[in-house]
Amino acid sequence: MTLSYKTIRQAIPEAKGYVDEELNFLTVSFFSDEKQVKGLFAPVYGKDSGDLSTAIANGAIGAIWDKEEEIPSYTPNHFPIFYTNDIKKGLYKMIELYEQNSNEQHAKFIYAKDLSAKALETFDGAVIKNLLEAKKGGE
Repeated sequence: MTLSYKTIRQAIPEAKGYVDEELNFLTVSFFSDEKQVKGLFAPVYGKDSGDLSTAIANGAIGAIWDKEEEIPSYTPNHFPIFYTNDIKKGLYKMIELYEQNSNEQHAKFIYAKDLSAKALETFDGAVIKNLLEAKKGGE
């Protein structure tokens, strides 16, 4: 199962931009400079994750965003933004809902720069949760 707009919105209810509960994300990336086909950009690493314009250029069609951070002025009006007080906690909730609804087809999670070893072609919620837990700061 791909990651649906509906699932993200259940985990992170505050959003703006295009609303389509049938919209599906094929990729979740913590880095803007990685190819992310139909991607959801989640800048878990703050400035080290890169900028939104680069994520959009690499295929992001939505983003999880810290409520306290200003959205760049170039962000398209229709671009879905899911606002949270804590990106890591928002991802935890999203992963829990995704696990409850998952079946055979999974979104690809890009959580590190070395794609050959670090891009999860299949979803393993426990692995992603452990990575988020190991991330310094973010609370």
